[in-house]
Amino acid sequence: MNKLTDRIMDVIADSLSTKICFIIFCAIAFVPLLFQHPADILGWDQYISQTVIQLVALSVLAIVSRKEGATQQKLILEIHGWSQAQFGMMQEELSLAREERDELKQIMADIHKNTKEGCSIETR
Repeated sequence: MNKLTDRIMDVIADSLSTKICFIIFCAIAFVPLLFQHPADILGWDQYISQTVIQLVALSVLAIVSRKEGATQQKLILEIHGWSQAQFGMMQEELSLAREERDELKQIMADIHKNTKEGCSIETR
C-alpha cells in the first residue's frame, strides 16, 4: 500500500513540476479576469492570495525544487567520485606504508641479530 501511495505522490509531484502545468495554472488564474474581475481591494486581495499565489507559486516552487534536487544530485555524485578517488589513493599509500614498515622491521631484526652475534663473539 505504501509503494502505491508513494508512486501516486511521485506522479503528482512530477506533473506539478512541469512547464506545461505552470502554463495551465497561469491560464486558470488569469483567463477569468477577461470575463470578470474583482470590484474592490478586498476582492483583489482574495483573488491574488487565493488564486494567483496558490496556483502559480505551486508549480513555480515545484519546478525550482526539481532543479535544485537535480543540482544537489549532480554535486553529490561529483563529491562521491572525488572521495572514492581519494580513498583509493589513501589505500595505495597505506599499502606502501605497510610494505615499508615490514621492511624496517626486517632491517631492525637483522640489526638486532647481528648485534647479539657481535656481543656473543666479543665476550668469548
